[in-house]
Amino acid sequence: MSTSWRQRVLERHQEANDRFFSEHDEAHDSDEAFEQELRKNWLEAARHYDPNARLSEELTVQLQGEAARRGALDFRVGDALLRPLREGVSAAARRSIDLELTGVSHGSTVLHVRPSLADEPEEESAAIAPIDSSTADPAIRDLLKLIDAAEHERDIREWERVIPGLDHVVEALDKFDLSMNLRWSSLDGTVRSSTLSRRGKGYVRSLRALETQKTRRPITGRITELRESGLVKIKMGPSKTSKAYDVRIETEDLIDMHLELGATVSFLVQEVRKVDKIGRPKSTEYFFIALSDNQGVLPED
Repeated sequence: MSTSWRQRVLERHQEANDRFFSEHDEAHDSDEAFEQELRKNWLEAARHYDPNARLSEELTVQLQGEAARRGALDFRVGDALLRPLREGVSAAARRSIDLELTGVSHGSTVLHVRPSLADEPEEESAAIAPIDSSTADPAIRDLLKLIDAAEHERDIREWERVIPGLDHVVEALDKFDLSMNLRWSSLDGTVRSSTLSRRGKGYVRSLRALETQKTRRPITGRITELRESGLVKIKMGPSKTSKAYDVRIETEDLIDMHLELGATVSFLVQEVRKVDKIGRPKSTEYFFIALSDNQGVLPED
């Protein structure tokens, strides 16, 4: 009976909220601002009668494109998209966050997602005021900030640990020629949204372009592997975890050097690094220049 009474009270105040906003001419900046004010007002009214009343949190993902216009979702789309979203949220939270798909609705195709409730600790006592936040809340807000920055072609290095997840999201959207709108409704009533359109996806793709950086440096260590194809592995120390370098040498030069396994050598090499537009290294190779006992790193001319 108490649950039924409580529900009637909450529904009555929800109707009062609707009437209040419909009777006022004050314009909101956006649907997001209007929804946020409704949610916060509802929470305040509900807690007047039940201090433990809570809102739910939800991430809605509205997909836009030919593959989403039918209002149905190909399983391949869901699997390709939700996995990188989870990766991005987990990276932002610095811990594993599972996401649950709770429903699919129309409006193109809208996915309703929430963080797994199993990730949140249970409250010890009903007398303790509920905490209007979750582990996923700040992480999802960071993900939305990153997406908004990408959409407006701003510097996104601030969210570097989350970028791989966004990169995979863009790959999934590109695979099915989709764009998306995200809206996050949090436990405290806050509503945040961001859009990833063709512009934002194009910006993320542009960041994958690689540039080559070259430096000269000495490498001294013990030879642990020799390949006739022209590769010498040099290990810097005796420990299993000691750093090792694969140095590429022209086959004829390698034969003429008469190197032996276990011998200690000092090479001057050219380090060739390929990095993307935000400075993330994608590959590093080392090419033999000469035998050397010099120390220090020499910039390439």
